[in-house]
Amino acid sequence: MSSIRELSCSDGKSVWYRVWIPSNTQVEAVLLILHGMAEHSLRYERFASYLNAKGIAVYAPDHRGHGETAVRSSETLGWFAEREGWQRVVDDAYELTNVILSDFPKKPLFLLGHSMGSFLARTLMVQHSDLFDGVVIMGSGPSQGLLGKVGKLLARNHVSKYGSKHPDSLLDKMSFGSFNKKIPKPLTPFDWLSRDKEQVARYIEDPLCGFVCTSKFFDDLLDGVETANDRVRARKLPSDLSLLVISGEKDPVGGYGKGVRKVYELYRESNINDLTFYLVPEARHELLQETNRLSTKEYLYSWMRQRI
Repeated sequence: MSSIRELSCSDGKSVWYRVWIPSNTQVEAVLLILHGMAEHSLRYERFASYLNAKGIAVYAPDHRGHGETAVRSSETLGWFAEREGWQRVVDDAYELTNVILSDFPKKPLFLLGHSMGSFLARTLMVQHSDLFDGVVIMGSGPSQGLLGKVGKLLARNHVSKYGSKHPDSLLDKMSFGSFNKKIPKPLTPFDWLSRDKEQVARYIEDPLCGFVCTSKFFDDLLDGVETANDRVRARKLPSDLSLLVISGEKDPVGGYGKGVRKVYELYRESNINDLTFYLVPEARHELLQETNRLSTKEYLYSWMRQRI
């Protein structure tokens, strides 16, 4: 079971995070998980419990505008900040990293980012590469190019027209409306997340999942995607960083393998020595909620274990 704690951030705001600590074994390493868009940290409890049994402690914040951080501050779901929201959430993760290093000094520290969290992790690992013994980039994607620029212009227009906290159903549809197109006879708008119908149903039934994010959020997110995929920034990564790029073979966010391979190539060009690329067979977007999640959990643990 997790405990939930409060992080008082440098701008005076509070971010709530969950902690899972092994109870019957010594802590050998720590993993910081950055969750995806329109979800929250509690969804990683099963994975965290699995890692606890292996001696790995897990920390996971609910980002601004998400989960307990939004609920406890009565803040709008799917909204980061009035300005520089992307960097603010990256800074939150950095400040939580300092808490972890205080709680567990001298223990190996790993970072895992899923989906939106993968872009946050990719931004954080460039700015603070010395903090992590390994980084897992899960469910990520490449630059959106011209489409991203069009989306950003539209997001900024909507912020100006409707306000920064306007739930933007048009941008939501533009972002995710086509994600079910390769699934025969989808039963829900979220079948692209997983082949596990029960997990998809749980996501839909969760009031803190699947909500429509704000116009300003999309503006921030598109900033983040481009920042994460910036070649100049990627070249700043140290060659001795251990990096795993992992995605579902049938994940639309990763372009069904093609887009996420571009992410891998970006880091390969950065001359990272310990770089791994793995496509999980047949899996869709949420690898830890998929039908073959056990083998994925074992793979992730094995990757970390080899680097402790």
